[in-house]
Amino acid sequence: MAAGLIFLAYAALHTLWLEGFNLLALHTLNRYHELIMAPVLLALFHLTSRKRLFFNALVISAVGYGAVHWVALLDPGLASQLTSRRISSGFGLSVCAFLALQQAHHYRKPWLLRVAAAFLALTVLFAIDGRTGHVVLLVMVGYAAWLHSPPRWRWGALILLPLAAVILAMGSSAVRTRLSETIAGAQTPTGTALSSTGIRLELLRNALALAKEHFVTGAGFARYGQVHERIAQQRYADDPVKSAYLQAPWVKANNPHNQYLLMLVSGGAPALVLFLVWLLAPLIQKLQGKKVSSSLLGVSLAFAVGCLFNSLLTDFTEGHLYAGLLAWLLAQTDESDPQVEIKPA
Repeated sequence: MAAGLIFLAYAALHTLWLEGFNLLALHTLNRYHELIMAPVLLALFHLTSRKRLFFNALVISAVGYGAVHWVALLDPGLASQLTSRRISSGFGLSVCAFLALQQAHHYRKPWLLRVAAAFLALTVLFAIDGRTGHVVLLVMVGYAAWLHSPPRWRWGALILLPLAAVILAMGSSAVRTRLSETIAGAQTPTGTALSSTGIRLELLRNALALAKEHFVTGAGFARYGQVHERIAQQRYADDPVKSAYLQAPWVKANNPHNQYLLMLVSGGAPALVLFLVWLLAPLIQKLQGKKVSSSLLGVSLAFAVGCLFNSLLTDFTEGHLYAGLLAWLLAQTDESDPQVEIKPA
């Protein structure tokens, strides 16, 4: 929590220095308000003796939301409404599936949560065509395999269970569609209409070019859209084929769909280091021998993986979900919390 507040303080000072105190600066900093929300929620969780009500409601909501995606397979209108949320849906339900599996042993009927975990995982694979969710789920399967296997079988489980998940996923039209699009997008000839994969690749190339220019002090947390449009002009204007890209809306994108590059371009190396310290704080504490739950490490791992493909901290849904889970899991692992001692019935 302290690392998050220090990171937010740096972002605030950096933004106020470049932009001054105005609505743009306030709007920019509001995109990082989860860094304040998390410690506030942690304090609130410490005030209640029934912390599991939060998790119970979360799982019930996740299962209900997952059921909506299955209904959408038969309702094109509903499916089109859910498409814009496929990234947050895939990420959120993957994380909830992992937590349901991990928390099951705290309940009198653990099989209920295990069934919920399986349902949510299958929903991500077969009912949501979001690549982020597919990748995060695969990582969570590997981590869960490591946690739930005997020590001598862990490496084998780490390989075999994710492999089994990949084989199962090949039976999903959602996975096959996104995989085909990814491969085709990576091989799209220059000048053709770009798929979402092609756009992401161009955003990545532009972000890497910007990182070389601004890695020391950063271009500004409120200025990514400006510098991205400028670098796009430089890269495409003199190209007789790529100059057509300058008419596309994504040229004015305010993030590169990669949280790490966004931090490096926006706030320079200090911002990236502070972000990594905040993100990896659970792992750092674990390496220091402190008490850190496997659930907390898993959720942090999922967020770290998701940040490779999206700006999750500045995305409303994913950022709020992570802040809430971070606070709840920290409250659960507090040695003064009596629920730490709950054993399976």
